[in-house]
Amino acid sequence: MSVVIPLSSLRSGEAGKIKAILGGAGAHRNLMDLGIIEGKEIRVIKNSGGAVLVAVNGTRLVVGRGLAMKVLVERE
Repeated sequence: MSVVIPLSSLRSGEAGKIKAILGGAGAHRNLMDLGIIEGKEIRVIKNSGGAVLVAVNGTRLVVGRGLAMKVLVERE
């Protein structure tokens, strides 16, 4: 059984698969513009309590903690 957790809960170095995005149309649009969409693999580079530095699609991105809490991932 897989466990789905917020992206903000992954530790530095952990990866997961994006399963769902919570929130309204604005949050979905902002995350889609960054390339963060359901089904994509995402790796946390640094998560130290503020914004989360991630790698997705070969690109490093900074995602604010509020948005990172709306991205649900399945830990690998």
